[in-house]
This record gives sequence, C-alpha cells and structure tokens, in this order.
Amino acid sequence: MSAHAQTRVSAQAPDPTQAMVPAKPRPASGNTALAASALVQAALGIEFALSGLNKVADPNYVANFSSFVQANPGSSSGPLSLVVQRVVLPNADLFATLLKVVELAIGPILLIGALEIGRRRLSGHLGASHGYEAGVAFIAALAGLAAAGLTFSIFVLNGGELPTIMPGRAFTTAIPVELLIVPLGLSVAWLEFGRFFVLRRRPATVIVGDNH
Repeated sequence: MSAHAQTRVSAQAPDPTQAMVPAKPRPASGNTALAASALVQAALGIEFALSGLNKVADPNYVANFSSFVQANPGSSSGPLSLVVQRVVLPNADLFATLLKVVELAIGPILLIGALEIGRRRLSGHLGASHGYEAGVAFIAALAGLAAAGLTFSIFVLNGGELPTIMPGRAFTTAIPVELLIVPLGLSVAWLEFGRFFVLRRRPATVIVGDNH
C-alpha cells in the first residue's frame, strides 16, 4: 500500500478514543439561570407553604376572614368590589377554606419543582432523566401562575396602590410584597413552561451532562 493510500485510510478511520467520549449536549437554558430560578421558586414555595400553615394553626382564621376582607378598601370600591360583596362575603367560610387549601397546594408544588431543577444539576444516577419530569414542570408552571394571580388579587383588595416616592416609607419596602411576588410567580411559570416543552419532546434517557 502506498503512503498516499495509507494517509487516506488513516484519515477515514474513526478514532476509538474519541468514540468512547460521550458528547455533551447543550442545555436548553443555562445552568446558572436554572439554578437561580430554583432559588426563587423555592423561596416562593416556602412563603406559600408557611402562609397556608399559619392559617391552619390559627383557630380563628375562618371566623376572622370576613373581617379581614371587609377591612380592605378594595372590598367596597375597585374592580373586585362587586365580586367580593356578592360572591366572597356571602360564602366567607368556603372562600376562607379555599384560600388555605390553595396556598397549601402551591407551596409544596413550587418546592418540589425547585428540588427537581436542583436534582438535575447533579451528576450520575441522582441527576438522571425521568419520565415524570415534564408533568412536574407543567404543574409547577400552573402553580407559578396561581401564585401570581392570587397575590395580585390580594394587592387589588388592599387598595392596589402602585409604588411611588413616599417619605413615610423610608424604612419599609417601597414595593408592596404582594405586588413583588407577581413578577416572580410569572417568571417561575415562564421557566417551568419552557422546561415542560423541552422535556416532553425527548424520551427519558440517562445522558451525562444533560441538565435541562
């Protein structure tokens, strides 16, 4: 065999050492962005879980629900006043229980979603892909939307005052906490919906470095 033919054969033959190295796919989102979203999601989950548990621990919660709603300016004027007067207050016990149940559901769902994102950052079998991930991401996205909608409703019920420059708030938060949670919940929903659309398009396989 000539030297030229040997060169052509060598160039065409695959390198066995390269075939043994698995290709590392590029994540759909950056690991840093996903890790940061998991922290925000976990914080929201803890907030809603503790809020729901506080309602469970309060023996007078259901009895005081009507007083709390009526004391807010949004119950007598504003976009939610008609609903509050005709639907919520006549069924105060039902809506008090519903609020408690919703918060107790949102909190753990967001926490599970955050833990799932954190788990996929791990290597080996702990970070392996599973078929349930798309479903978890979808439910967590719905929980993020519910968190944003619920807190925005409370913000409107409280009067719905947009943040402005006020000397009296020099030592308090400039943005109401309820209004601050709204974009956080929407961000969590956006990221989780993105994970859902990525995860549902591929089978559950164990791939080293796949950190969707």
